[in-house]
Amino acid sequence: MINFSKLRLKVMAIALGLTSTISFAQSAIEVVETPQEEKKKIIKVQCFINGKIAPSNLAFGRKDTELALKTFPFYERDRKEKKQLFVQEFDVSLLRDGKKIANQTIFGSGSISYLASMARNEDTYLIQVKEVFEKTKDGTLKPYARGVIKLAYLFYDLDVFKPTLQGNAISANDVK
Repeated sequence: MINFSKLRLKVMAIALGLTSTISFAQSAIEVVETPQEEKKKIIKVQCFINGKIAPSNLAFGRKDTELALKTFPFYERDRKEKKQLFVQEFDVSLLRDGKKIANQTIFGSGSISYLASMARNEDTYLIQVKEVFEKTKDGTLKPYARGVIKLAYLFYDLDVFKPTLQGNAISANDVK
């Protein structure tokens, strides 16, 4: 009887070993059969304010109102193919202490003077791009990448700190 139970344990161990091997092989086949996901497309975004590249200090002033974005492909093969990328619309929000004060949608490029009129020092402009398009050879736009690209710029009005001359100025002749 002892031999029978040992034999039975060996058969069960072999059977369990085979089932785990078979199930592993099946899951491996399933992984191979699933289509490979398309790689994420990485994009470079450049912000232009009043026709110039946004300052490296990441701060806009009250007079910085004309906003435009330019996008470039990140991968070398896309740059070699000279793919032209465009942002049709993007959102600009004015944040104060982490809370949204106002926002607007800009189509292509446009003015944020409405937001600048409400901005205070140390507020933040949050620019969000949700979709980038590629211009095809026939001139149509097709989706290139979807997702959210966020750019943040600090608002700081330096005009507040400029000294103003008063009407009570002292001339050199008045000093004795």
